[in-house]
Amino acid sequence: MVNIRIGILCCKKTPENILIHKYLTKKYNTYFLNPTEIELDLNKNESNINLILSRVERDYLQCGLKVLRYIEDNTNVKIINSSKSIEICQNKYLTYKVLKEYMPTSLLVSKENFQNIEYLIEEMDLKFPIVVKPVYGGYGNGVLKLDDMKDLKNIILKKYIINKKENKDLKNKTNKINKNDDKNNNYFINNNYFNGTIIQEYIPYKHDLRVFVINNKIVCVMERIPRNDWRANCSLGAETKLFHLREDIVDLVLKSIKKTNADIAGVDVLIDKENNPYILEINITPQFRNIIKYSNIPLEILKFIGNISGNN
Repeated sequence: MVNIRIGILCCKKTPENILIHKYLTKKYNTYFLNPTEIELDLNKNESNINLILSRVERDYLQCGLKVLRYIEDNTNVKIINSSKSIEICQNKYLTYKVLKEYMPTSLLVSKENFQNIEYLIEEMDLKFPIVVKPVYGGYGNGVLKLDDMKDLKNIILKKYIINKKENKDLKNKTNKINKNDDKNNNYFINNNYFNGTIIQEYIPYKHDLRVFVINNKIVCVMERIPRNDWRANCSLGAETKLFHLREDIVDLVLKSIKKTNADIAGVDVLIDKENNPYILEINITPQFRNIIKYSNIPLEILKFIGNISGNN
């Protein structure tokens, strides 16, 4: 057993986190660290942990960031996925600000500017259909494709006026945009009022890809093929297969990783019908229960830690 103590920073022992723990314990003393339970005390130093693998979940983001920043500022503990990279990648609009040249055109709508939505759309030269999504979110939840300004105004007003008033009776009386997608609409509407909303150019795509990157190296590329939905999330039933990336897309992905300073990430890439690639988002706590069919991600993480610790 190598004399390195590793902490997996997470609140939930998901199947992915348990698998990572199983592989790391083959070589290292490895522990789960719950950021909601950690006492920020330099004298305790969390059982003399040498390295932290951050797997902070979105629901516990602020607590996780607080712990990581404290450790970064006060210790020499190595952190895989820094607080800065997590802050950028968990916030879809911050990701856009950093990777604007690689991503579909996007704008941020908030409680301060939502009443100017028509002007903002025109100013950005966005054409319908457009995509709206929460600033924080995943698994395709709350991601909507809207066909016209009437639908957009309707959903934005629900979020920023009805949600603010917390008037459930009024909310129930409003028209549904799409009866089959009402659950998704409600997720979007009820997503934290203060977080803002992303309005994004819709890209008619022929390939939706998850690119898994570890230590600036692409370890696997998986295509997600949607079933009965325009979204290609595996959580929504998309089928998957291996995909070979062109060199220019490899370059695009690695440039994006460098700009966000991510050590381990799942990069979502769209390729449109003219073969133009776009970065859609970067998942800084990527799940891998589907891509593991094609690549042993926990083993790749173990190799990475061996490389950076000098214990191959």
